[in-house]
Amino acid sequence: MTKRIAATAFMVAGLATAAGSAFAHHAFSMYDNTKYQKLTGTVKTYMWANPHTMIDFVVMGPDGKLMPWTAECSPINMIGRRGWTSESLKPGDKIDFVIHPNRNGVPYGLLVSATKVDGSVLKDKD
Repeated sequence: MTKRIAATAFMVAGLATAAGSAFAHHAFSMYDNTKYQKLTGTVKTYMWANPHTMIDFVVMGPDGKLMPWTAECSPINMIGRRGWTSESLKPGDKIDFVIHPNRNGVPYGLLVSATKVDGSVLKDKD
């Protein structure tokens, strides 16, 4: 009986640790969700994958040089319900992005929406 209690306690502790890690991963505190930053850029890569779809793109900086950015999106099961597919974006696509910027100023943000040149809008957040 003692071995069973110890095994159960060990399993519960493991599950609690895993749940804490999962919760911490989805705490998007690195982004300033009160700010909306608009960027016009060209898609370099579009990674349709879990745990988060990622978009690497370049924008013209104030100095006239191309500056790389990355936008983090929701998992594919979430944005897929909003109409996204693995073919939604392609390298070379010109996109108007709206993101919640990273609090520390690095060129990395949480995607709110992406507007294509044909006017179609892919939303990640409302």
